[in-house]
Amino acid sequence: MPYKRWVKDEIDYLISKYNEKSIIAIADDLNRTKDSVFKKAKRLGLTTELKYWTEKELHFLIEKWGKKSVGFIAKELDRSVTSIRKKANELKLGPERIANGEFLTTGDIGYLLNKNPSLVYRWTRDGMIKGRRLGKKKVFQIRPNHFINFLKDHPNKWCANKARVNLIKPYFYYSNRSNVPEWFINKVENDVR
Repeated sequence: MPYKRWVKDEIDYLISKYNEKSIIAIADDLNRTKDSVFKKAKRLGLTTELKYWTEKELHFLIEKWGKKSVGFIAKELDRSVTSIRKKANELKLGPERIANGEFLTTGDIGYLLNKNPSLVYRWTRDGMIKGRRLGKKKVFQIRPNHFINFLKDHPNKWCANKARVNLIKPYFYYSNRSNVPEWFINKVENDVR
């Protein structure tokens, strides 16, 4: 594609929309490539410098993931929501809906316990995990306290060695418990041996 000179209207549009739209959306609006838009934005000083994560920020993210919303974490760290999501994904902290949802799905619990979601679905259907059906697709919504009750009542159905224990611990706080109970700590210690 030959070089296409930027005109004043395009530059004004880029400046006005840069913080509102994605580079790809602006590129589509201006009939330009995303590289062209990014390079022009950089020359105009619209892009921000790369901000490296500090140990303190990483610790805060890990500590708050699962207890606070992504928006809250982003505001506290003075970062974008996208930046928080990308770093959480990079650190394998689990899906956002697990971290910030009022309900869990059988897929979420499957992820947390490292079990097949179909197996978790059967447990829920059979009443081992209390949940409610949602919509015609027969998706279950499970409250965190019902998930915790399942862990306590059915310790033979899950293994702490395989489960994502650090992602499960925040659900004790969701379930109005002030700390991780003794039975959970004992289960983790026994399974690790």
